[in-house]
Amino acid sequence: MKVKEILILSLVATLLLVSTGLFAQEERKIKMDEYKAQLAEMQNREESAGERTASLKAEIAELQAKVDAIQAEIDAEWEAVYALIGTDKASVDAYRAELDDLDAQLDGLAALSPEELFQQRGEIKAVEAKIAEMKESNIYILSEMKEKIAALEAKIAGLRDKMPAGMYDQYTVVKGDYLWKISKKDEIYGDPYQWIRIYCVNKDQIKNPDLIYSEQVLNIARSVGENEYLVVKGDWLSKIAENAIGDPAKWTELYEANKDIINDSSLIYPHQVLVIPQK
Repeated sequence: MKVKEILILSLVATLLLVSTGLFAQEERKIKMDEYKAQLAEMQNREESAGERTASLKAEIAELQAKVDAIQAEIDAEWEAVYALIGTDKASVDAYRAELDDLDAQLDGLAALSPEELFQQRGEIKAVEAKIAEMKESNIYILSEMKEKIAALEAKIAGLRDKMPAGMYDQYTVVKGDYLWKISKKDEIYGDPYQWIRIYCVNKDQIKNPDLIYSEQVLNIARSVGENEYLVVKGDWLSKIAENAIGDPAKWTELYEANKDIINDSSLIYPHQVLVIPQK
């Protein structure tokens, strides 16, 4: 009985092993078939993508050709415009670059404090002079350049609004003071003859230079303002007009603007602070 059971169990085990092997082979076959199917699908997709890529490249090349043709037309139009105003592309590019440099220069000035900006006011004048010169060029006719220069002029206006009218210290009058005495103080000018400078700067509150009052707060100029001129020895009105306005014949305008401190047009004094009329 036991031998028969053993034979039966051996037969069952053999059948199980055979069926398991057959199943494994079948499973491998299924996986291989799936792999082949996926590979074929990927190859088809790759081929399709390649065809689509080639089609897109052809479209891009066609569009680029159209863009190049349009750009050539635009360039030809600009060349015609440049010819009309007597210039060329290289000159226009150089003009544009120069404006960009001025723009960067003004941005640098904008980063300064009001006091520092006042000290650099000559640089602002130089930029203004350069802009005025560039506006004389035919290239300024181009709308792009007009817009750029208008933006620069707006920046300059902003800098001037930020800049103080002048650099001043302040002095509070005490009993016994008079302009000559104040001017002589070491912390003021160390020179009594500069009393007239104190008077000129404070003429809005000093009606009579021989009469000042305790507790008055006077401005002590450390530099002249944007439209002011400090008279030095050897100056006369026509000379100042030539240097400050550019025309000696405009001395009369200079005189009219300063009649409150100039009694005789032929007689001015060192350290007087004159107002320069705007051009």
